[in-house]
Amino acid sequence: CNDEHFRSSGGISKMIKHTIRSKDGRTKVVSLTPIEAIRHQCLECMGWSEHDVDHCTDKRCPLFPYRFETNPECKG
Repeated sequence: CNDEHFRSSGGISKMIKHTIRSKDGRTKVVSLTPIEAIRHQCLECMGWSEHDVDHCTDKRCPLFPYRFETNPECKG
């Protein structure tokens, strides 16, 4: 398994339209890679605190393994 393959096969490069909520509560449609969309969701969940996202401990969250641009199926 190769994290670089994950990033180049859509983990990072494939742009998808998403409706996101901004800090002021408004919504807008933007193009994000899957990794960017995950990061944005994590930021919204943690009250827009990057520090809290980086120190999140909610291992029940299905996005938890992807927070740092990693593929959880790749070990080592």
